Parts: sequence; structure tokens; C-alpha cells
Amino acid sequence: MRRYALFTGCLIYQRVPHIEAVSVEVLKRLGVEFKRLDGFTCCPEPTTMRVLNKDAWYALAARNLAVAEEAGLDILTLCNGCNATLFRVAEDLKADGSLRDKVNKVLAVVGRRFEGGVEVRSLLRVLHEDVGADAVKQAVERPMKGVKVAVHHGCHIYDELSHYDDVKRPRVFKDLLRALGCEVVDYPSEGLCCGAFIRPADEELSLSMVKEKIEQVKELGADCLAVICPTCLIQFDAGQVMASRKLGVTLDVPVFYLTQLIGLAMGMGLDEVGAKYHTIKPSRLAEKLLIKT
Repeated sequence: MRRYALFTGCLIYQRVPHIEAVSVEVLKRLGVEFKRLDGFTCCPEPTTMRVLNKDAWYALAARNLAVAEEAGLDILTLCNGCNATLFRVAEDLKADGSLRDKVNKVLAVVGRRFEGGVEVRSLLRVLHEDVGADAVKQAVERPMKGVKVAVHHGCHIYDELSHYDDVKRPRVFKDLLRALGCEVVDYPSEGLCCGAFIRPADEELSLSMVKEKIEQVKELGADCLAVICPTCLIQFDAGQVMASRKLGVTLDVPVFYLTQLIGLAMGMGLDEVGAKYHTIKPSRLAEKLLIKT
């Protein structure tokens, strides 16, 4: 199995540190080898930064890649946004020698260089390719039988996802949830954006996107929505409260990051996986799993 440098990114550290904590515990239990490296900075952000100054976007990302390369480690991301930047920059620099030379001239100012020897992998890909659904299933101590889960991948994962899954009909995320014993619920707007990045420009549109997806999964009886992106987690968790107030609806579907659900299936408690930090409380899911709240 590969050895990784864990890249948590800015948002998890600042807003949802419990996601890092539960992910670290789950990865350890599954035998994934990783370490935290000094020197990582913001990925940087994959949309605005890329548009404002693409050269700076490449250079800042390449510096992070160089830090991991110097340590002889690949990168494991917990955030879709971080994955979108680091994966794409790594692929571009490996494929384009002139671009790599240009970026390395910038990195030389801070004594760094990227040679192209680092792979960037998301949590989802590591669980799929390095661990495998069978190993995840073997780690289950509390089967999530009867728990209905809807899936939201998040926009930023699709670049990397296209290298190991069918982006039109993705199955890897769902296979991992089924390994936990979950029943996966498909819904019409499954592939749509969470709307988080639209909120500064049009809050009503952003919240209406939350409303559309949550109402669909609620109608289908989902006990929770599973995500692999901290931005999507915040958007759907806190966003449900805002949408309920502003749009005059009742939205109350709990949202979980993938490793939180794996942790629950491993026998961890709700507090241990950080559910107490979420706005929407998982009372029905807790009843099904016979977990005290």
C-alpha cells in the first residue's frame, strides 16, 4: 500500500476539524499509512484563484506537490477542492515539460522544485483502490442494515473520478456505502452542484439548490445524505436551516462525510464521529442503529 502525506486543506482545519479527526481514526483502522507534513499551505482554491491568476495557481499548488515529493510521499486529500487543484496541477505539470520548467523557475525562489514524482489521490480513491470495499466490509462491527443513504459527490471530484470511475454513472462511492450495509437511494438531481459557490452572488438560488436535492432525498426516505467534500457538508447541513427559514419549507436530512459513516459502522459513537457538531441531528439514523443520542 502507498504511503501518503495527509493534506487536509484550509476549510477542514478552520470549519470542520472533526472531519479530520474521524478520518484519521478510520484511515488508521483500515491500515492506510500517512503522515502530516510541515510546510503545506492552501492548495490553492480551484476556481477563483485559477481564474484570477493561473500562473500563481500553478506555482502555489506545485510548491505543495514539491513538499510531498521531497518527503517521498504521495498526497491524500480529504477535500474535493484541494483534490481538484492538486490533482490537475500535478497532471498538467507531468504532461507539459515547458510548463513545469516555467513553474520551477518560480519555485526556485523559495528553494523548491517539482520533478513530477507525486500522485494525488482523494480519500474516495484511496478507499477504493488501496483499501477496497471488501476490506471496508470486514472492518464493520455495526452493520448499517436498513439505513437508507443518498449520495452527493460534489463538482470538484469529477476530474480525478474520471480516472477510476464512470462519471455518468459513478459506483465507487455507492459500493463503499453498500459495504457498510447501507441501502443506497438514487435521486434525480444526484449529479447537480450543491450551490455553495453561488451563494455570495445569489443566495436565494444557492438555497433553492439545497432545497431541490434535500426534498428529493427526503421524499425517497433517505436517513442521511453522504458527502466527500467539506464545502458540500457545510452547504447541506447549515444550508438546510437557512433554506427552511427563507424558503418556507422543512428540511431536516442529516448530512455525513463518508468517514463518519464508516466510523459508525466500525462501532464508533455519534460524538466520536463528530455528529454533535452538525446542525441537523441524526435521530432516526441513531434509532435504526440503536445508538444513544
